Amino acid sequence: MTLGGKFPMFDDWRLRYLLECLPQIAWTARANGALDCCNKRALDYTGMSTEQLQGWGWKAVVHPKDLPSCLQRGYKAMRNGESYAMEYRLRAGDGNYRWHLMQVQPIRNAEGRIAQWFGTCTDIDAYQSCIQPAPDSESGPHKS
Repeated sequence: MTLGGKFPMFDDWRLRYLLECLPQIAWTARANGALDCCNKRALDYTGMSTEQLQGWGWKAVVHPKDLPSCLQRGYKAMRNGESYAMEYRLRAGDGNYRWHLMQVQPIRNAEGRIAQWFGTCTDIDAYQSCIQPAPDSESGPHKS
């Protein structure tokens, strides 16, 4: 996605309204991958504040077994300038992990360089439990 002309500010009420209307966790990150904005759904789900999630604080809510592949996919996308999707587990405020589908899209400036990343995380835990064997202590909505 390329933005023509002036890059919109992320405190713009129209963008904030769109982020809040989405039924998923939605977020933006700087070109280097550091989180700079998320919707209220992200705060409600994780039980964390914006300040706690910003920058690289979001890593605290990714399942420890999923974090290396999550970082690897993100770094690859930054190097190649490509969108990507992956499934991983996010910790809710109650300490349980649920499977999410993360979809990430680069936003390019008028020169074609990545200016931001836009991502959504859709809860797919019910779907995962239908296609995966019964959860054990290593997966599913268990505390770890």
